[in-house]
Amino acid sequence: MVVIGKPAQDLAGQVQLWWSAQGGGAGGRGFYEVPPDGNMNLIFRFSASGWRMSLLGPRTEKACVEIDEASDYFCLSFNPGQTPRLADVRPSELVDTFADLPGLGGMSSASLADRLHSLRDPLSRKLVMEELVRGSLPLVRDERCRHAATLLKAHGGQLRIDELAAGLGLHVRSLERLFIGHLGVSPKQLARLIRFNRLACALRAGNFASLADIAYACGYADQSHMIREYKEFTGCVPGEIGSCDMRPVTGAPGTRIVHRFRS
Repeated sequence: MVVIGKPAQDLAGQVQLWWSAQGGGAGGRGFYEVPPDGNMNLIFRFSASGWRMSLLGPRTEKACVEIDEASDYFCLSFNPGQTPRLADVRPSELVDTFADLPGLGGMSSASLADRLHSLRDPLSRKLVMEELVRGSLPLVRDERCRHAATLLKAHGGQLRIDELAAGLGLHVRSLERLFIGHLGVSPKQLARLIRFNRLACALRAGNFASLADIAYACGYADQSHMIREYKEFTGCVPGEIGSCDMRPVTGAPGTRIVHRFRS
């Protein structure tokens, strides 16, 4: 039986990872292919000529994003089900797409861009962004769904769905409807995305002697199962250099474009 505990109250503490990038000053934009991801991402692009802030939903397949190489970027990536309520939108409506945000935590995008411009240190920028989301209500309003997503994440996607449902006092079909209605993905689909993200991290770290060892550590039935799912998500096989990272796209993008900046 899975024991359901209390959710974290500070959603700023639910940031799985963050990154910051400073533009080189040169113009130009390019498309980059990104792998699937079960997290939601708050992405803020800003420069002297403008800004844009978006909440990017879970990606269930590889996709393309457009990067302005002259702009600065800041991103907070939230654990599944633990995104702050930053937009008046259902999480299920953000799967494989995004919503623009006019501001954050009572601060307009223009004011936030000025504030971050004055802070060239990425860690200082991180503190500002975290403070603006601290205390926000969760975007996923159903507590059972947030708990279940947290448990799936804590178990690396290796939790049996029937066990997860039983821990919530639900039938499997009821849990599936709960996830589809509130997260836009099924428990099984989220578990696969979490497992894939764990695999990608393991491949980047390179701390395993063989693919069979990685498959076992990441919860796949065997090496063939791991290779099959990895190829489905990325179009590559595990071990290909850069296959689980953001990669530039030459020519016309051939995958779904989830975030393209307006001119």
